[in-house]
Order: sequence, then C-alpha cells, then structure tokens
Amino acid sequence: MKLYEFDAIGTHWWLEMLSDQEFTDELIAALHRTADLFDQRYSRFRDDSLVSELARTGRLSNPPEELLRMLDFCKEVYEVTDGAFDIAVGATLHRLGYGERAHGRALPKDIWSDIVYTKHEVTIPCGLMLDLGGCGKGWLINLFVEVLRQAGIGEFIVNGGGDIYCQSDTPIEFALEDPYDPTKRIGQTRITHGALAASNTIKRAWLDGDEHKHHIIDPERDDSSDTGIVASYVRADSALIADTMATIMILRPELEAALSKRYNLQVILVKEKAP
Repeated sequence: MKLYEFDAIGTHWWLEMLSDQEFTDELIAALHRTADLFDQRYSRFRDDSLVSELARTGRLSNPPEELLRMLDFCKEVYEVTDGAFDIAVGATLHRLGYGERAHGRALPKDIWSDIVYTKHEVTIPCGLMLDLGGCGKGWLINLFVEVLRQAGIGEFIVNGGGDIYCQSDTPIEFALEDPYDPTKRIGQTRITHGALAASNTIKRAWLDGDEHKHHIIDPERDDSSDTGIVASYVRADSALIADTMATIMILRPELEAALSKRYNLQVILVKEKAP
C-alpha cells in the first residue's frame, strides 16, 4: 500500500509513498500513536487535554518537553509579529461560536505576561483557553515527517487538509486552489523538499447572530480578521513555519517582506472580491 488515508485532529490526512516502499502495519500504528497523543495533549475540544486542564486549574505539573518547545515557538512568533500570533484566542473562538464549551476569560493584552513555564510547571490564569490551532497542524505534519524518516522512508508526501510536506528526488507539482471555487486553481508550484500551507477565511466560517465570522482571530480586534485578505499560500522549509505563516499573512499582510526574509518564505495572497 502506497497511499494511506485517515482522519485526525479534525482534518483528513493522506500520506503517499513516492518510491517502491509501502506502508506497513507497524508504520501505520506509529502514525496513529503520534496523532492520538497530539490530540490528547493539545485539543481545546477535549475536556481531558492538557490545554483544557490548564484552563480549568491554571497549572500543569511536569509538562511534556514538547509543550515547552511549542510555547517557545509560539512566544517567538508572537514577538516577531507584534502580537498578531496569539495563542490566547481560544476564548474568543468560543465566544464567537467556534466551539461549544463554556466561554473562557477575555483576551488579555499580552498573553506572555500571564504565562510562566519551566520544565517543572506551566501556569496561566484560570479560565484562559490556549489555542494551538494556528501552528498545530504544521507541528503534527513535522512529527509525521520524522516518523516516516525514522522508518527509513526516503520519498513521500504528507498532506493534512491541504497543507503539505514533500520529500522527493524529483519536483512534484501542486495546485493552488481558488478559495472561492475549489474546482478551480489560481496557480501551481513545484516542490522537491519543503512545505506548502494555505489558509483562508471561507472554509471555517459561520454566522454569529447576523454577523459573518471565521476562525482567524485578530487579537487587536478580539474578533475575526478584517484585512481584506481572503486566502494565503506559503512555501517554507518546514510545515510548522508554512502553516503558522499562512495564518499570519491573513492577519498582517504588511509583514510579508519582513517575515519572508526571516523564515525564507514564498507567499501568494488573495484579496477579497469586490462586492
């Protein structure tokens, strides 16, 4: 079997071998263990996750080392984006109707003055719902890439809901989907080793009363973003960077040049259609 599909963290995944290697039962089991552990730890939709425990109690003893690395990364991106990337938006998402649990506390002005973390303990204000969705899918793609490499797989594609990491001896062409019509493309790109991520304000959208909302939250507005950018496509060396920066480009398109230089990005932005 050269193609394996499954669902995890609310996303459909397909992983493809590009050589004569195949998925074994052991490899499939390792992929599922990786996905299940990630979901158990970081999903804000699960009452038994670490982020839910933090929201309830404000404290987490003996945190996994991975969580500390995630917090390091999120803090870095918060700083280089002047606060646009903010993992405290979980409460806002719940308030706007994206999630059915009780609302958390209001979005703080500076989340990193409220989070304290060491290898022994993480503390946050009770009721503060962290949301790692802005980088979580990219992080999990990176984990799957490591599972495949450790299994000796040389050429492959990992696709999580349209966000991709490709490792190939020859370039593979990927289409860039029209955000307004998924049956059409607005372009294409060829990848040998690297990642491609897309984000848009259309697919995860809903009505809050009479107001149209979507899942990309602007911390300055404490509401869905309203920058005039409806979609972004980002090429990067890792899926984590591509996924995270695809969100940032919708929130702060004016940072495109600075972030492209810092993280070695290639970016395409799609503006909203005129009414």
